[in-house]
Amino acid sequence: MKMKKISLCLFWGIFLAFLNACEKVVDIDIADGEPLPYIDAWITDKPGIQRIKFLKAVSYLGQQEPAPIADAQISLTDLTLNQTYSFVYADGAYSYDAGAENIGKPGHQYKLHIAYNGEQFDALDSLTRPTVIDSINYAFRPQKGAEKEGYYAEFFATDPAGATDYAWIRTYLNGSRNPYIPEMASIDGGFNEGMSDGFMFIAPFREAITWYDRPYRLGDEVKVLIRSLSKNTYGFLDQAINQLYSGGLFAKILNNAPSNVFPADPTSRTKIYGWFGMTAESELSVTIQ
Repeated sequence: MKMKKISLCLFWGIFLAFLNACEKVVDIDIADGEPLPYIDAWITDKPGIQRIKFLKAVSYLGQQEPAPIADAQISLTDLTLNQTYSFVYADGAYSYDAGAENIGKPGHQYKLHIAYNGEQFDALDSLTRPTVIDSINYAFRPQKGAEKEGYYAEFFATDPAGATDYAWIRTYLNGSRNPYIPEMASIDGGFNEGMSDGFMFIAPFREAITWYDRPYRLGDEVKVLIRSLSKNTYGFLDQAINQLYSGGLFAKILNNAPSNVFPADPTSRTKIYGWFGMTAESELSVTIQ
């Protein structure tokens, strides 16, 4: 038994030394290449101004902000109503002011059209029904193990029954995205399709709006936002999240996230990256008191 322990210690010692020996800083000269155009287009069911960003990506090691593309023509068509909204460029983005109207309507199909560099591009998506957030509760916890002392919040929402619902869950702290909480994507309030329908979101999502190393403090405002997604848009977001938070020794190999923007001319060699998505939003806020 003693020899086994010594052998295991030697193994792990050699293994860790091997890992440390593999660490070496290497400067790589990466060519900048051509700046790639990409779209950041999320249209909601809320009234007021809707914005779309059309940008050119910077190089891999670039520190500057992506440059906006100002000479395109962008429009959104509600295919269900056969109604088109023209977006106008100003201050780095294309926008349409709907006023008190909401141009995003659950159950409707939409097409984004982009005229760029002498070519035509289209993207399709549908707006699915929202998931209503019922409440946000919180409670004070003393320090316990890795969990720091503070207030731990939890949201409650029920998946709408009768169909498969895809959702994007975001957490905000004092008016800004909570940097401690990752983006989350769910199917019917869980992780997998066909497992449940019409039930409360499971605890791994409800409780994940609090980070154990940075719980909330008195006076903090906690906001939870749930965005409905089509199945295709969920697939894009799920892949983006997996790449965004992949890391460590066994990290997944990065690959290009898909785009749903396609040229009208199938022989075109111009590609627009990014995603066009329609979403219905539900949000709720609470202040820790």
